[in-house]
Amino acid sequence: MSGIVKAAKDKAEKAWTTTKKVVAFMMVWGLIFSLVTIGRLRVAFDYDDTLVFSTPAFNKAFKTSLQPFSTQFWSIVNSSYDIERPKLIPYAMAWALRVFGFKVTIIAARPNVDGEPLRKEWRHLASQFVFNETRETKHHVLKQGNYVLYFGDSDSDIAQGRRAKVFTVRIKRSPQSSYKEDYHPGTLNEFVLPFSDR
Repeated sequence: MSGIVKAAKDKAEKAWTTTKKVVAFMMVWGLIFSLVTIGRLRVAFDYDDTLVFSTPAFNKAFKTSLQPFSTQFWSIVNSSYDIERPKLIPYAMAWALRVFGFKVTIIAARPNVDGEPLRKEWRHLASQFVFNETRETKHHVLKQGNYVLYFGDSDSDIAQGRRAKVFTVRIKRSPQSSYKEDYHPGTLNEFVLPFSDR
C-alpha cells in the first residue's frame, strides 16, 4: 500500500514541477511579448537566399526565351513561389520572433511585377512584405520603423543593415544557390547564424 502512495506522491510532485515550469515560461513569454508590443519592435528578413531558397524560381525564368530581368521574367519569378523552399533555421526563427510579438517585415530585392500572390502567401508571418528593386536601398526600409534585427545573406545586406543602424545577422546561402556574388561570410566581422544554409 505504501508503494502505491509513494508512486502517487511522486506523480503529483512531477506534475507540480512541470506546472511550475510552464507557468514560469508563460510569465517570461508574457513579459517579453508585452515589452516588444509596447515598443512596437520589428525585425526584417531579406527574402532571396535568406528566408527562402529561391534558385528554382529563377531557374524557371532563365529557362524561358524571355530577356533576363525583363518585366515578363520577373512575372515568372514572382509567380513561382510554389517551387521555392523556406530555409529551415531562418524560417523557424522568423516564426519564433513573431510569437514573441515582433512585427516581421520581408524585403525582396525584386520589382513588384505580379507580386500580390507572393505577398499574400506570406501574410500570416509578415505584417509587411516590401518589394525593393535594388539591394542598395534596403536601409531606407529599415530606417522607417523600430527595427532591432535584420537578417540577410549578402555583403550588401550587412552593409545596408549597418547603414540603418540595425543589428544585422548573416544567413548562409545554400550551396546550391545560383547566385554566387556579393557573398563573403565572416569577412565583415558580422555574426553568422550557424546551420542557416539549409
